[in-house]
Amino acid sequence: MDGSSRTTGSDGSGVPKPIKNNATANGLWQFCLHHYGKQEVKHASLKLQDTFKGNVNLVLLLAWLEDAGFMLSAHSLAALRQSLTHSETLLTRYRLMRRELKPQLSRGAYQKMLNYELTLEKFQQQELLTCINQQPWLDTGPSAVELYCEQLDIAARYLYPTLMKGLSTR
Repeated sequence: MDGSSRTTGSDGSGVPKPIKNNATANGLWQFCLHHYGKQEVKHASLKLQDTFKGNVNLVLLLAWLEDAGFMLSAHSLAALRQSLTHSETLLTRYRLMRRELKPQLSRGAYQKMLNYELTLEKFQQQELLTCINQQPWLDTGPSAVELYCEQLDIAARYLYPTLMKGLSTR
């Protein structure tokens, strides 16, 4: 049981699309693996995170929804950002610790830390999914990805095209 819809991505990749008000953990995770696997998207996502203090899981969720033709209100975006308060603090502290310890760790030990960080990422995605499925999804409206970039910093807006690279945009 994967709980995902059987519709595929716009590029026929087989990545599950969300059904209105039903974003699933497997669908989001598969989308993230596929989309974040594109080097340009990965670099833009890390730039958003490291330079503008953005959240990669949130921007990927927003891209997944936008690719499926769903938009969010500014209120829903604010609720999503609020839902990240606890997990983002935990993840940020863990990521900093991992980076600081890297020179002292064996390759295997460092890989274990990376794997645990992925577990934290999945936990954070679950928090986002719980919140998003309680929000109204819109069929029209501005890009939530673009709005999120602008909310972080107007200079982050230039990342929008790269973050959406290869996805259908309206």
